Amino acid sequence: MNNSKKTLVIKAVLTALALTSTASMATNFNYTNLEVGFTSNPSGLAGTGRLAFMDGAHFIVNASSQFQGDWVVSGGAGFHAPINGFVDVLGDARVYSVKFPEDEKHDWGELAYGVNVGVKAWILPQIEANLLVGQVAFDSDDTRSVVELGGRFHSTDILSIGATYRANGLYKEQFYFDVLFNF
Repeated sequence: MNNSKKTLVIKAVLTALALTSTASMATNFNYTNLEVGFTSNPSGLAGTGRLAFMDGAHFIVNASSQFQGDWVVSGGAGFHAPINGFVDVLGDARVYSVKFPEDEKHDWGELAYGVNVGVKAWILPQIEANLLVGQVAFDSDDTRSVVELGGRFHSTDILSIGATYRANGLYKEQFYFDVLFNF
């Protein structure tokens, strides 16, 4: 390789390193928060907690119920990373305890595991759009899909409100409205 090509390669590498500095690679969203919300048709309550324990990784716990002898409780670990200055990719793996109202066989719910992946994007300075897809698998070769599409208005750095359409196999299709508190 001649000197002009080496110089060109070195300049390209230095430019790439400058464009991908650690400051520009920080995530676009906070992953240490508490979310409390309710569902409509059928009505219910839910809560989710996330705790970032290192760059790019977080713990997640979730609980929801329609108060008809049912619940969905899950916990696990997830990842989050920026795609660019406006979009993050995220995902998690969780263990679930699921109790359906008609389930007389499982007093403490049926154990399942699930994997989710999604994106969050800033579409305006205070407005976020998000998409999550995944699957929850039970022991009896029963797999349920999870699809969530929503948006969130960030009134401050600490407080935001959201609305999400949930089409998943754990509950019927429903809307979820929540308040999220960042720490």
